[in-house]
Amino acid sequence: MELARLEKYKTQFRLFKSAIDSMQSYLQKVNRQAKDAVIITPHNLSAVLNIPETDAFFLLSLAEKENILHKKYKVFATAGNDFLGDFDDTHSIPEEITDPEGNSFDRDHYYVDITYELEK
Repeated sequence: MELARLEKYKTQFRLFKSAIDSMQSYLQKVNRQAKDAVIITPHNLSAVLNIPETDAFFLLSLAEKENILHKKYKVFATAGNDFLGDFDDTHSIPEEITDPEGNSFDRDHYYVDITYELEK
């Protein structure tokens, strides 16, 4: 994992230097502890770093730009929060999703979470 690629953003976005440092430490720690891919949400990162969620989105987008993290769209049923699948972009999310049990969910009956994956 090439966390050093984020260094250039510390001078470009001086107000975020401390947050970038904290995110680098956090990513290094979770990478060391994880056996498989690590899923990071903007909400969780904002809680860990004690920053606004919009700032967390910004920091995660920098890491994605440097190919440290990969964005995934995880789809869940609104009733029961059952996981329905993950997708690489919004265009690949179908209008209707069928779960393994044969239940169909249209866009009114599922929601999408934006997550970022740190691959091992």
